[in-house]
Amino acid sequence: MYSICMRYAKNKDDADDIFQQGFYLVYKNIGQIRDAKAMSGWIKRIFVNAALENYNKKKKISLVEDEQLDTSANLNSWNEAMSNLAAEEITNLIQKLPNACRTAFNMYVIDNMTHKEIAKKLSISEGTSKSNLHDARKILKRKIINSNKINLSLS
Repeated sequence: MYSICMRYAKNKDDADDIFQQGFYLVYKNIGQIRDAKAMSGWIKRIFVNAALENYNKKKKISLVEDEQLDTSANLNSWNEAMSNLAAEEITNLIQKLPNACRTAFNMYVIDNMTHKEIAKKLSISEGTSKSNLHDARKILKRKIINSNKINLSLS
């Protein structure tokens, strides 16, 4: 569950707060669970909702700067960059995304929510959800490729 908290949080302190809130909610509502087989999904949903509640509390209007990808980067460098990254490095890159982009990325890519579900949970339009996801992917791609270039130059 802590990995869910880390994906949605901007830093470790925020992740710790989400983690604590999630376990509090699990403990408080454990009597609602009727089927032990559904428990892991139920707990995961509580932690995702705790992360979203934290996001909504800290929601600020932030503009994403138009970050241009290096046009010389091709598919081969992208695939090579991805193969060189560990899960922890990817989590760190996700944490560095702007709040709105990070949240949309997590909800869509990792938690398999639709843009309609994201829009409803975050009180935004579906178009905003799509735009935030697009920006997140663009920023992550640039950061991954740049990270790989740095790692290759150090070798």
